[in-house]
Amino acid sequence: VLSIEQKETKRKPKPAFITSTLQQEASNKLNFKSKKTMQIAQKLYEGVDLEKETVGLITYMRTDSTRLSDEFIKDAKAYIEQKFGKEYVGTYQHGKKKENVQDAHEAIRPTSIKRTPESVKQYLKPDEYKLYKLIYERAIASLMKEAKLKKVTIILENNNYQFKATGQTLIFDGYLKLYYDYEKSEEKLLPPLEVNSTLENIDIKAKQLFTTPKSRYTEASLIKEMEELGIGRPSTYAITIETILERGYVTLENKKFVPTGRGIITNDKLQEFFSDIINVKYTAEMETYLDLISRGELVWNSVLCEFYQKFSPLVDKAFKEMEKLAPKETGELCPECGSMLVERVGRYGKFIACSNYPNCKYIKPEEKTKAKEICDCPKCDGKIIEKKTKRGKIFYGCNNFPKCTYALWDEPTGEKCIECGSMLVKKNGKIYCSNCKNEQS
Repeated sequence: VLSIEQKETKRKPKPAFITSTLQQEASNKLNFKSKKTMQIAQKLYEGVDLEKETVGLITYMRTDSTRLSDEFIKDAKAYIEQKFGKEYVGTYQHGKKKENVQDAHEAIRPTSIKRTPESVKQYLKPDEYKLYKLIYERAIASLMKEAKLKKVTIILENNNYQFKATGQTLIFDGYLKLYYDYEKSEEKLLPPLEVNSTLENIDIKAKQLFTTPKSRYTEASLIKEMEELGIGRPSTYAITIETILERGYVTLENKKFVPTGRGIITNDKLQEFFSDIINVKYTAEMETYLDLISRGELVWNSVLCEFYQKFSPLVDKAFKEMEKLAPKETGELCPECGSMLVERVGRYGKFIACSNYPNCKYIKPEEKTKAKEICDCPKCDGKIIEKKTKRGKIFYGCNNFPKCTYALWDEPTGEKCIECGSMLVKKNGKIYCSNCKNEQS
């Protein structure tokens, strides 16, 4: 052991929710879509029947301000001291006001500290309770003391090669006692060590990792990106996501957005003819103009006139020059009516169909090439091959289907788990069991 460095760090609580952070956290912790989150929040805001009265449980849910009222801060601190002790009472940190924040509404918080999640649980539906609990605890936690951690960095040397091991432990839980946003992976415990001590090598484990492309957006990460880039407003995040899904520009696969054939073509054409308008910088500038109009610092019709002068010529040019995606003839005749077969573009990419649609609805089946055999099927004498769903998503199944329905979403390795005997699969550079999920080295 060459050196041991110990450093105490602090983790501050995050502020009470704004619209975007509520949608992100509800997606990550509760697996709620942004539309569902806003619908439930609307119900909690408008009111819930509590015995003899209807009560709004939370403040307005469309806000980009983290501000809390003095009365709420006072009540919350008293609650924290009574429930957890004086040492857990923190200070209100409103934070630096971001540019273009509309401060008309407070952060999203419970309307009364006395209405704890447990006290109103019997009046709420399960999902309403989950979201209310999330909002309640986040608002309270934002006024609690920061957590204290001890970070340890150890430098080891062996045969003139140096290795670094890091870990951290929790000294004081602070706000984490109520609202846990601390990753377990960060709590890597290291044994007590001394400088110049010698460590015994017990085992060597080789782990193969692969470089991976940047992850696709989830609802949570897309909303976060939109917020950081200044695109949209608290009231439009969920609507925007719902629109691109409904129009078939993207699909959701494993909670991640995947562009469709229609979405890719639409984006290509918009970039070709409207690149000065369909871009992040211009959209963020327009959001700024709208804020200035709302504050009376800009006249709306002058902004609209300036936009139209720029937009109108682009529309005219697109009408004249944009090629219509006319169906391409394939040279084949429809086996059902004798009309020409054409190549069309649908939500999930290109396909070949009859030109006499809707009178004839013939669609040519995809030509099947011999699939690569990956490994033996563990359920029968067949082979596991790569397949695709109707939406184009890849999965792995037995070539004896429908006699054998064995299938996996992740690519199998052909080897079996030493603990439960199920098939091992690989994903994101890691190998793990398809059944017990234990990672294999």
